[in-house]
Parts: sequence; C-alpha cells; structure tokens
Amino acid sequence: MAKTTAWYMLFLAIALEVTGTSTMKFFATHGRMEGYVFMLIFIGLSYFALSKAVIRIPISVAYATWEGVGLIGTAFVAWFVFNENMPPLKILAFAVILSGLLMIKKGTHTAGGDKND
Repeated sequence: MAKTTAWYMLFLAIALEVTGTSTMKFFATHGRMEGYVFMLIFIGLSYFALSKAVIRIPISVAYATWEGVGLIGTAFVAWFVFNENMPPLKILAFAVILSGLLMIKKGTHTAGGDKND
C-alpha cells in the first residue's frame, strides 16, 4: 500500500468514526434501537480503515490523528447538527489538540529512520 493510500484510509477512518458517533447521538435522542446497528457498522468500518492505515503510518501518528481529528469533527457535528455549545475555550482546546498532533507527526520517525512525509 502506498503511503498516500494509507493517509486516505486514515481520513476515511476518521470520517466513519465521526459518522458512527454522530449516528449514536442521533438515535440515542430519537429512541430508535435499529440505529445502533448503523452505528456499529460505521465504527467497525472505521477500525478496519484505521488498521489498513497503520500498515504505512506509525501507530502513534495514526491513532493520535484518528482520535484528535475525530474528536474535533464530532464536536463540530454536534455544534452544527445538535446545537451543542461551542464556547471560545473549547475552540482554543481544539487548536491545542491540532498543535499536539502536528508535534507528534513532526517528531515521529519511521522504522527506516526517515521522517514522515
């Protein structure tokens, strides 16, 4: 698998995680149990895509990116779709998370000793 494909798989995993988590919120508030099947499918596919991404991306980078960007994506869906609160302090916290992800990415070396692209 090419490294570019691995990054596409990682971003697919993030999109699936955000979709699954948002689906969980939607069906939890609307009381329909069959929606949880969709949630489990999206979350399962998210882990599958993540498992493909870590073939070429170090797990520390892939997992941190999956969690961090997924958290931010889920929070923004909650803000836009579910009208949850988005105070400035929360936005600042997201900036800190993104900064941390960039530091992890820049500070991680591959097994061959090359820095990540």
